[in-house]
Amino acid sequence: MPVKIIIILAFLANLWSNQLVAQERDFSAFDEEETSELQSILTRIESEEKEFLKSKVKEINSKLEDGNLSEQEAQDLKLEAAEDSAKNIQDAQSLVYDWASFQKRKYGEVDLEQFQDYDSYLMIIDELGLSPSSFTFKLFDISSKKETDSKSLKERDLPYSNRTFSDLFIGISFNNAVLDGGSIDDTSFKFGGSRSFEIGYEWSTRVFKESNFLRINYGFSFQFNGLKPKDNQIFVQNGEQTELESFEFDLEKSKFRMDNLILPVHLQFGESKTTVLDNGNKRFSDHSFKVGVGGFAGINLANTQKLKFDDGRRNEKLKQRDDFNTNNLLYGLSAYVGWETFSIFAQYNLNPIFTDNVRDLNNFQIGVRLLMDRRHQYDN
Repeated sequence: MPVKIIIILAFLANLWSNQLVAQERDFSAFDEEETSELQSILTRIESEEKEFLKSKVKEINSKLEDGNLSEQEAQDLKLEAAEDSAKNIQDAQSLVYDWASFQKRKYGEVDLEQFQDYDSYLMIIDELGLSPSSFTFKLFDISSKKETDSKSLKERDLPYSNRTFSDLFIGISFNNAVLDGGSIDDTSFKFGGSRSFEIGYEWSTRVFKESNFLRINYGFSFQFNGLKPKDNQIFVQNGEQTELESFEFDLEKSKFRMDNLILPVHLQFGESKTTVLDNGNKRFSDHSFKVGVGGFAGINLANTQKLKFDDGRRNEKLKQRDDFNTNNLLYGLSAYVGWETFSIFAQYNLNPIFTDNVRDLNNFQIGVRLLMDRRHQYDN
């Protein structure tokens, strides 16, 4: 196959690959000067790789003329070189664009001069888990490579620890309610049978740049709080009040469930190990032992009362859905103590469950919470 055809195929492969990637690139986060410099570097990568391809094809042709390659072998090598060139352009441009985007998102500005320095280049591709041998373009002047100290480039150039990370969590607890003026050891609900399940997502942000002692945790969760009345009782609406009354048949089951959406906020204090790098940046370990204090606000989404009993003729199951005069707005206090991903928490609703009862009935919980999935976020 003629050299010109190979060059055309390589160019088309380059063009097709770069167009697909370019469609996904968004320069709106960069200012005009940064966009111009970044696009210049991307164009430079493409131009230099094409020059390398031409020299590679020339080398293959020389071997063909010397009889070291057959016509078919030469064609296969040229096509392989064209495909490698297209991939090199795509990988190298993506590397530069992704690193520039990371810097813009993390620091609010982009240092494009780092792409002129070979040491910085090594650090970048090492950070992204790539290999220097996978790129053949001459974007970096290898002659400028300097001797490094015993510390690795990756360690020397690491930024501060991420300021914010997020977690999926679940909680299981004993749920109960206490009357105004009453005590938690004398409630109208079964302590073991009244339970709550919670699933949510929270963000945790370091308050101070130089210390990880204090963090603020915030997020949202769905709570499903169950109350099982004692003494064969059920909740009954009497006008604007909701009261417990004895049921006419023997109950096998009586459960009142409140489905809530809440927004918790806590100040978390905890132990954290600090490592200072050569460049002065700090790395903080996650809190091992931690204590959190705070509160929550939320809304009541739905209420359901489930009854199961035998009326003398057959077993009956009733499911009642109503507002039961419950408060739509929820708020209260909460606290926890924990170790790594496990914590014990307590929560108390300052708002009563029902709006106009003679005596307020306030919900409280004691249980355990487990962090399920840590996803680090970029931040300063």
